[in-house]
Parts: sequence; C-alpha cells; structure tokens
Amino acid sequence: MKSPIVLLQSLLIGIKRLEPDVKGLDRDLLTIQARFEHEGYGFLSVSLPTLCDALDQGLSLGKFACPTGFSRSRKGALPKLFSGLLCEVFDPTTGSLKQAPRVGAIKCLREALRLFKKVQLGSVREEDLHTEACRTFWDTDKELEGLSFPPALVSMLSCVSGYVLGSITTSEINGIHPKHGPGAVYEKCTPNNKWALAAENILGNTGNFLQSSFYRLDGFLCSRWTETSLLNEGDKHQFPHHEEIGEPKSDGSEARSHEQSSGDIAKLISVEKNATSRRTITVEPLMNMFIQQGLNTLLRQRISKCGVLRHSLALTDQSENQKLALEGSRTGNWATLDLSAASDRLSLRLVELVFAQNSAFLSAMLECRSKKVHEVGKPPQEILKFAGMGNALTFPVQSTVFALIAMAAILSFDGVSRPSGRALRRVARCVRVYGDDIIVPSVYAHQVMTWLESFGLKVNRKKSFTVGNFRESCGLDAWGGYDCTPFYIKDRPDNPEMEPSAIAGFVALSNHSWLKGHYEFATELKSLVEGTLKRCLPLVGRSSGALGWHSRVDACHANKWDDKLQRLVFRAPVLKAPLRRDKIDGEAALLKFFLTPLIERFPKHLKVSIKRFEPRLAWHYHPTQVGVMNI
Repeated sequence: MKSPIVLLQSLLIGIKRLEPDVKGLDRDLLTIQARFEHEGYGFLSVSLPTLCDALDQGLSLGKFACPTGFSRSRKGALPKLFSGLLCEVFDPTTGSLKQAPRVGAIKCLREALRLFKKVQLGSVREEDLHTEACRTFWDTDKELEGLSFPPALVSMLSCVSGYVLGSITTSEINGIHPKHGPGAVYEKCTPNNKWALAAENILGNTGNFLQSSFYRLDGFLCSRWTETSLLNEGDKHQFPHHEEIGEPKSDGSEARSHEQSSGDIAKLISVEKNATSRRTITVEPLMNMFIQQGLNTLLRQRISKCGVLRHSLALTDQSENQKLALEGSRTGNWATLDLSAASDRLSLRLVELVFAQNSAFLSAMLECRSKKVHEVGKPPQEILKFAGMGNALTFPVQSTVFALIAMAAILSFDGVSRPSGRALRRVARCVRVYGDDIIVPSVYAHQVMTWLESFGLKVNRKKSFTVGNFRESCGLDAWGGYDCTPFYIKDRPDNPEMEPSAIAGFVALSNHSWLKGHYEFATELKSLVEGTLKRCLPLVGRSSGALGWHSRVDACHANKWDDKLQRLVFRAPVLKAPLRRDKIDGEAALLKFFLTPLIERFPKHLKVSIKRFEPRLAWHYHPTQVGVMNI
C-alpha cells in the first residue's frame, strides 16, 4: 500500500532527471501534496486532467488558456503549478505556443497530469455516476424524437450506401453461425447455461423464437442433427442449475440460473469508464445476442471484402488510425474527430437509411434488436436509438454509418452530385474509422463535422483536432510526429485489499514505465507489488504470460532444470480464472459442439466453465527463453 503522492513524487524525480533544466518541480510537489490533503483524489483524477486538457487545446490552437482552479502569476498567462515545464512549451507572458517547444517537456507534462485520470474510486460516487449515466442515456434518446434529416444529404447518403457491402442475400443470412459472447445476458446465465437455454429455444420448448421471419434455427440445425433428435416435441428439457465450486447452496430464489425475458427487452446497467463518469451498457436477451453475434461476423466479413469499406474500416486493428494520427500531428494533413455518446445518438432511422438497400440484412438486424430497455426497478421504455453498447452489432454498424457519412460529405464538398463507384473508392482511401474515432483530411474536417451533426450525431470539439500539430485517435496521442501518449494508474495504490487484477495492472505499468525511462516510478511500483505479495517477482521475458519484471535485454531468471521439459524453468505467478460447475449434455452439448471452434474448447468444457472478473494468482513453473531461436 502506497500513498499516491509517493508515486507522483517518484515520477517527478524521473522527470527532473529527464529534463534537468526545468525548475520548480519540488515546489510543484508541495503544492500537489497540499491540495491533495484538502481535495483528495478529486484533485488528482479531475483537476490535473483538466489542466492537461487545456495543454492539449493549447498545442492544437497555438495558445494556452489557463483553466479555473489554478492560480497564475500577475503578469503571466500560465498557471504557477508546473510552470517550469509549461514555460518550455508556451511563452510565459502571452501563453502562445513557442516556435520549437520541447517534446520531452510535453511528454512529461502529459504523464504527470493524466497519471490518475482513470483511477477507479470504487463506491465513493458510484451511485451518483450511475444515475447520471442512465439519465444521459435517456436524454440522448429523447433528442432523437422528431429528428429530421436534410433531404439533399439523405439523397447523397442513400446513393453512397448503394455502392457498399453488395446485396446480402437471405441464404447468406440463413447460413450464419450464431454464437454466444463472453458477456452477461438478460437471463443471467453461466456460459454453458447459455447453450442449454439456446437449445430449449431452438427446439421450441420455450418462447416463440422459431417464428423468426429471417432465421430458421430449426432448419439450420436439421441439416446437422438427426431429425429424430431435434423434432421430438414431447421432450421437455430441463435447464440445469449451476453450482459454484466451494460455495454453499443458496435458497431457491437465488439458485435460479436464469430469468424469463420477453425477447425484445434489454436491461440498462453502467460500468466504470474513469474517475468522473460511467458508461452505460445494455444487457441483451440471450437469443437476441446469439443471433447478433452471427450477424456481426457476417457483416465484418462483407466489410473486409467490400471494394469501398475495406479501405476505410479495419475493425480488429487500430494501428491504421494510430499511424494516420501520428502523421497528421507531423504534417497537419489529417484531422482526428471524436463523437460524444456515439452509440446513444445513432438513431434507428439513420441505420435504416444506410442499410435500406440491403433489406434482408436490415430486417435480420431489426429482428434481433432489443426494442425496449429498462433500468432495475423501472418499467421498460421503447428506444429510438439503434441499440445500446451491449448489442454485438453496434460497433460494426456505427463504424459503417460514420464512414459512409464522411465519404458522402467529402464527395459533396468536391461538388460530386452523383457519385460513381470509382469516385467512392478514391474517397474511401482518405477516410479511416474505428468506432467513433474518425480520421479525414483536414481540408474536409469541418464539412464532415457538419454532416455528422446534421444526422443527429454530436462532435466532441474538445477531443477533435483539426488544426495545429496535436492529434488523438484510438488511444494514441501525438504531437509533431512524436508519440506522447501518457500512462495511467487504474487502481488505488493505497487500497489495503488489492485484487489480483490490480496487482497485475501495477506490474504491467511498472514494466511499461521502466522501458520509457521512468526508473524511479517503476521501482516504487515494484516495491508496492512485492510488498503486497510479500515476496519478490523474477525477471521474465516480454513474451511470457507470467507476472514479473522486464529488462531491455529481455533477461529471464531460471530457478531449476526441468527433467521432463529438458530446459530451464522459473517460478512466477499468473492470473488464473477460477472454474465453476456448469454441466450440460444432450442437445445443448451437441449445439455447443457444432458452433464452438476447436481452439475455444478446453478440457472438461462441458462440465465446468470459467468464472470471469474474479481471477486469482497461482504460482507455476514456466519455461525460460534461454536457448530459444527465433526463426
């Protein structure tokens, strides 16, 4: 357990070594310590990141504007706190960006100011932040009521949409391979229970899912199962209850492994985003999610083969966005745009407009879409947005919609009234979208922002950068062609009961900061971890999954010689998820067999399942990398 001020002090010691000409860091530490005593974690997780936001805006606009809550000198434009570093970037009198600001000072400033931005404060304000997140969810949905799109923009977007994805036929939709995702579902099922309930629905024993107008699961399975095992209408399949290993049995009400859902109602919950906000998630009904995952796979496959969208979307790779952000910070030719509450403002009408020419696929998406959402203890309400973030289709659908709007806006800016496939392929090469992170040429940035807002979306102006040499996209922050992405502490270092996942997080952060040259900070984190574990961790290779310390030469401690493996091994802890009893057999097991790839199965996967989010530390022997040749 360590005070956050101790960690910040070690970081400032490293900054003094990296930037020896900077003055006033000792005074800055005293100021931070005094304000932390009066304001608590709010100063570290809210006030300091606010100062960093002002720094980013100053780098982009060319002039620093001091935020409220920080005192300035009488004749100066910069705050007293961190003035030594800020003076290396901005003129202390006017606040204007210097001709040649020091990149090292920018990196160090962002690392110190954003260190505690994402720290999880637990239940300190959890209820208030949850209420605020849910209120925002419903407020944004109300804003979509009566939303009208400009006819000229609708015509252009419809024309552009007709050139992408091709025609997804009913047979392709009928041939999808649905699957279960790793997340929670409305019915509160364990992983294997999901397959049992899916089998019940497929066999027609519960619900009316077989009446689906777009996907006949009975036909899908009849081609793989024997007809006698499928269509025995008299069979009533018992849904197995799960039992945790080592946990006492609860009463009957708590032992139920699922709740009945109407099929079109999702539950609204929130998860931690950072110290000041939470993110809303819709927990989808099981069969809805089952089909959404299959359609998600189909849509991603069609995007990768589309002659237009494959140049703009790479939904499993953020590196292309990061490369363009880095280049944009150097040349200024690329603008990075960010949307506020992107999925909450993506209206159903807009999705219907974009996918109108793929009517079969649109019908399939709407069939498995949850039309109503409810909070715990409140009645369900119909939503006007396409879906919440819990829907498996939300990410690829919103990426497609945003990319097509950007392309249509650029064509309109160039004076193209009737786009051709050739023109659209040319434009697609200068648009890059990953979720709500959008990159377009700077000359088109304001046109694209106008179009996005005309369709009911909202551009986050504070996180969108169109001028200057600062860019931000997909977790990478860049200035002048240099990567200046900070690192974050996500768990409280002064927590006396540190979870295994928090320990693993501090190990990863220590290794990352050590490789970036912050040796004092990395050493403090190392002492925090080893003090919590009450034992030392070994040196491990960077490719190892074991918890330990990295070195620049990729060294690895060896404890003994393994006669069976005929190589050196070392002992180190790993994060290991506990198992729970979760047995299935019969049709449910057969369904899992057909729809689960071999690589995703593990021994006894039909009897137990992995319990997520509750890992534990287990010490094991691991092979060293000594003597291994990279061929």
